[in-house]
Amino acid sequence: MKSYFKNNNFFLKKKVLKIGDKSISHRSILYSLIKSNIIEINNLLESCDTLTTINLCKNIGINIYGPINKYLLICSFKKKINKEKINFLGNSGTTIRLSLSLIIENNFILGDKSLNKRTMYRIIKPLCLIGYVIQCKKNFFTPITILKKNNFGLKYNLVNASSQIKSCLILTSLNSFLKLYIKEKKKTRDHTERMFLNIKKNNIIVNIPNDFSSISFIINYLLIKKKILILNFNFNKFRIGYFDYLIKCGINVFFLKKKICYNEHLIKIIITKLKFNKNVIFSNLISKMIDEIPLLLTFIINFNKIIKIYGLEELKFKESNRLINMYNNLLFLGIKILIKKNYLILKGSKFHSNFIFSKTDHRLFMSFYIINKNIIKISNVENILSSFPNFLNIFNNNKNKYYVYK
Repeated sequence: MKSYFKNNNFFLKKKVLKIGDKSISHRSILYSLIKSNIIEINNLLESCDTLTTINLCKNIGINIYGPINKYLLICSFKKKINKEKINFLGNSGTTIRLSLSLIIENNFILGDKSLNKRTMYRIIKPLCLIGYVIQCKKNFFTPITILKKNNFGLKYNLVNASSQIKSCLILTSLNSFLKLYIKEKKKTRDHTERMFLNIKKNNIIVNIPNDFSSISFIINYLLIKKKILILNFNFNKFRIGYFDYLIKCGINVFFLKKKICYNEHLIKIIITKLKFNKNVIFSNLISKMIDEIPLLLTFIINFNKIIKIYGLEELKFKESNRLINMYNNLLFLGIKILIKKNYLILKGSKFHSNFIFSKTDHRLFMSFYIINKNIIKISNVENILSSFPNFLNIFNNNKNKYYVYK
């Protein structure tokens, strides 16, 4: 095993990566709105989105100390109930979807210019069926306020494969005497079920594992540069669809260690090389790798391969319309790509210099950044602050000759 460390072929080999899982960070903070307890959180992801969730809880009346060096202390025994407050959530769609049912009545929820253009119909609909009286703008845009909360119970068929809608309903049930029966058409991420449904203590210590969605950028860089790396991350089966795809493609992986913490599986692996031999991705895998689709597309263009991907409708409801934005940006680079209603066909080839417009989407910026071509200019570098604030510290060094356009 030591021989891998002697290989001077990757600049991260001597660094300890601590990139907290964004989904678990949000849920750990929001649990303080449900029960009176003390929560200690280690390895918190200090990004704009999680800081937005912290400010929301403070605005409602929760006592929060930190974050300091990725450590956060929450005490919700003495809540100061603040009514008729305006809660600004920036561009954090995760915060508004998870916490909407937990917001106190007559409190306003407002986002930035980008969030105000994203419809919240899919989260407002089940809450209205439960009995919530919600006021919002036309087409279910923010600002949103809850006028009244009625609890009627509900059997809800979750047609859209969205873990955030499911988590919102689960947190609604935990916060009241309401019984909800949720049926999923496709299984989605289960962080909420794993973390909260088995907690019985008043004092909770949460050690957040590394986020695979962030680690996947390092894995892609490794595979493009044909290097070797040892990694630790959260191995939740509903989050590692991209990792499963790489294994089917022929990636060589060796598992060194595995343990369970708060019902989450943590692993340590060695990744060596890849033989690209998979050219079709069906829709049943997309829900497990929906956040990594932009990364996958920029990875494929480094190989002279043709790939077809089905079931990409959910990409339209992210920080931006990722399906259209990825299509346009790849066309700017001269990549052959064809998009239909629910699938996409792409052929990797050589590409030329051009501008990349990431708009307000952090994953678009990071996905194009690691292509390792100094001929590309990318807009809106500030987008990385929402999910991966130390991204440039890892990748922006003397070996990488990237530059950004703002």
